[in-house]
Amino acid sequence: MGEESKDIVLIFLVSGGIVILLAVILILFLLIYQKQIVTQESRLQKLENERQKVLLKATIEGQERERQRLAKDLHDGIGSLLSGLSMNMKFQKGKEDPNTEQGRFLREACVMLDNGIKNVRAVSHNLMPATLEKLGLIAAMKEGIDRVNHTDTLKIDLQTVQEPFGLPKDISLGLLRIFQELLQNTIKHAEASEIKIIVEFQKEYIKMQYTDNGKGIDFAKLKSSGIGMKNMESRLHALEGTFKLNKRIQSGFEVSLEVPLVLNENRL
Repeated sequence: MGEESKDIVLIFLVSGGIVILLAVILILFLLIYQKQIVTQESRLQKLENERQKVLLKATIEGQERERQRLAKDLHDGIGSLLSGLSMNMKFQKGKEDPNTEQGRFLREACVMLDNGIKNVRAVSHNLMPATLEKLGLIAAMKEGIDRVNHTDTLKIDLQTVQEPFGLPKDISLGLLRIFQELLQNTIKHAEASEIKIIVEFQKEYIKMQYTDNGKGIDFAKLKSSGIGMKNMESRLHALEGTFKLNKRIQSGFEVSLEVPLVLNENRL
């Protein structure tokens, strides 16, 4: 019986060892399999993110091409037509007595045409900012500000931190479009009297802080509001940038944007 008991114990130990070994192998297999699944999901997510960036890049580039086409049509087509009409009207005005009804009509018509030409030029410059390419982001922003600052209803202050330097075209254009969107939203909706913009130039990043003293926004309705937040998010996402809304501000509107200056193949 003693030998039989030893054999039974030995068989039990061997069987238990085999079971434990199989369990360890199974656990290791499951861990490796799970890691492979996570790695595969991460790879698929990365591919999806890259696909989204490619689509976003194509969309934004298409929008900019359309802006350039419209700007050219406005400048070369409608702008030239209005300029020619203005010259003819002014020539005719010079032949009429300014005190007659026809003379007054021609004088008013010339003023309206001049205002129309100015508006067409302003729209054309917004659509295709030549100043951005020639003089850089800050000069292009100042050009847009000058068109608004001549009025007494809205004061705009632009400041820079550190010395401005040349930026990649995608970054300068993206930030200019975002600034234009924010400025138009303030003018149309905020009922503000002051706007303050601070642009900070650093080696690793560029940061823009935009603040107005208007009536503010309803954060609960932000996603569905028509203030162009989706356009801003899309451009920042394409530039791998981030933005932060100040939800603690008592009144007005404040947003901070930051875009890294480290170039990579995925950037627009």
